[in-house]
Amino acid sequence: MTATALQFNKFEIKSNINDDTVDLRGTGNPIIEYRESVFMPYIEITAYIVDTGNTLPANDGTGAGIGLLEGGFGQGTETILFNIEDERGNKINLSRDTDLRVASIIGDYQGFKSSTFQMKVVSKEAFDNTLLKNRCNQKFSGKVSDIARAIVRENLKSPKWHSMNTDETLDEYHAWGEDRLPFEMLLDIQQLGIPNIQTSKGKTAKGNTAGYLFFQTANGYQFRSLDKLYDTTGRTVKRYIENSRSDEGIPESYDGKVLWSNMSKSVNALNQFETGAWASQIHVFNEVTKKYEVKDLKSSGKGNGITAGRHLPKLNKDYLDDNGEALPTIKEKVRQAVGQTVVGFDSIEKQVEKTDLINYNNEDIIQQAHQNYRQKMNTSAEIVIQADLSLNAGDLIYCEFPELSTKVTTIGSRTRKSGIYMIADLCHYGDVGNSFTGLHLVRDSYGVKT
Repeated sequence: MTATALQFNKFEIKSNINDDTVDLRGTGNPIIEYRESVFMPYIEITAYIVDTGNTLPANDGTGAGIGLLEGGFGQGTETILFNIEDERGNKINLSRDTDLRVASIIGDYQGFKSSTFQMKVVSKEAFDNTLLKNRCNQKFSGKVSDIARAIVRENLKSPKWHSMNTDETLDEYHAWGEDRLPFEMLLDIQQLGIPNIQTSKGKTAKGNTAGYLFFQTANGYQFRSLDKLYDTTGRTVKRYIENSRSDEGIPESYDGKVLWSNMSKSVNALNQFETGAWASQIHVFNEVTKKYEVKDLKSSGKGNGITAGRHLPKLNKDYLDDNGEALPTIKEKVRQAVGQTVVGFDSIEKQVEKTDLINYNNEDIIQQAHQNYRQKMNTSAEIVIQADLSLNAGDLIYCEFPELSTKVTTIGSRTRKSGIYMIADLCHYGDVGNSFTGLHLVRDSYGVKT
């Protein structure tokens, strides 16, 4: 398969000094690396630029040209307009003034007739997040998912809140922001969200599963349930196959080939035990009622929420109790979130009356979220495919890897490597002649769902 270059429809920088705009494409496309991650609240683009000293006209009347940095650009915080396209017509369009800012210029290596440097570009909100005027000092009260949207709208003051993709939470949260950064507040409350789903046990998620991820893609902000990220209902799941020979074509039911792969973490059972991914015990002390409660949380063989494959790994019977459930491996001691719960615009008197009310129930959240985060990242793989700008962090893809066997006809591994994965990290790479998409994939279970 021949790799093709990305098409740069727009790559411009706006001066902070005047109204000048410079096209960074020059005589040929620069090298770019565009990144998204479910663990990162903003987009990041790294551009490697070669400047021949003729990027913009000198203002000394000589009629000569000067380099970008010599012309006063690249001081940081400049607006970047960015629009790229792959050969299928998929685009990443971040060409609004409110989209991107220059974060840093690294290097500036002067050669005989050129200068090379690395420009790092980030979402505008990465800067907005640092402003004192945007700190979370107000009162927050309501569903966790509604609070997440409110922070993006009222604190970050981002127009992207209109398109924010939010999974509704069952639980509420009531607290003051306590001068937290907007991103800090969002990353704190993502651990508290209980999704509105039915678990594998046929019950609601309350007490069984929890945990969200806040991140940004080219499509906007995402506040997504860990379990719903693995749900295929109503979603397009692209399919990729790794063939043993380079001259083999792409079967009709697949969208592309896996050009390179590395199964970096097939399983780490000891780490799962050490972090309580299978079963844990929580000790909760309520300072108001003076009650001390102990509760076990055990994951079933099918998982507590929605899984990517058919089953979780099977444990040795030595680590199961008499009912065949996993034995707890870690203990957590927490205080129940009670006392002076701030609900809406309650008066001081009302707040005092509600001193014994639980803000958010640690028994329903802490263990469930920790266990979910650990399980969902159980298996890790890295692949490279032909550039596909339609993919985003948080998307699901199906990968078919060849079975390791002595069979005459090579088939896909149906019980081990093949199956549905979630894109945890994504990098679109492009230069003057090639373009690829690198994906870091994670999943929680084995087997291929039919």
